[in-house]
Amino acid sequence: MVAEVSLQVLAWSTLVLGMVLGVVFVFLPVIPGPLLIVLGAIVHKLLLPDWLSWWMIGALGVLAVLERVADFVGTMAGAKWMGATKWGILGAVIGGVVGLFFGIIGIFVGPVIGAAVGEWLFARRHPKESMKAGVGAGVGVGVSTVVRLGIALGMAFLVVVDLFWNGA
Repeated sequence: MVAEVSLQVLAWSTLVLGMVLGVVFVFLPVIPGPLLIVLGAIVHKLLLPDWLSWWMIGALGVLAVLERVADFVGTMAGAKWMGATKWGILGAVIGGVVGLFFGIIGIFVGPVIGAAVGEWLFARRHPKESMKAGVGAGVGVGVSTVVRLGIALGMAFLVVVDLFWNGA
């Protein structure tokens, strides 16, 4: 009896913690937030098989992949929208990766600096045009963050709906 209750507490705690951290980690570097939602749901499904559906687990996996795509595409599209060349776009992506090591500020500033440096050093563009591409990358990061937050919140909402729909 105690072991069964402990198993249930572990399953529900993992699911709730995965959903909460999944939304929070949209804004924090280290681990992609929606991945935590997927992992929490998988652990919950394995410990309490009657609650979540496998269809939901699959849908969460697809949404987690879309969230990662939105992150990169948003940054690149923003830079391109403001006139970046392939060097600026590559710089924005590299700046985004390097920015992960500098916390939340680095996530937003890294692509801006990366795009500007890529345009200035490799595309040999004027500093004003280089900064314009950097600003575009920054706008793209902002927009992609909003999209990623929407995906993470949507994932959490779908889990709650599935729990009520399929719950034991």
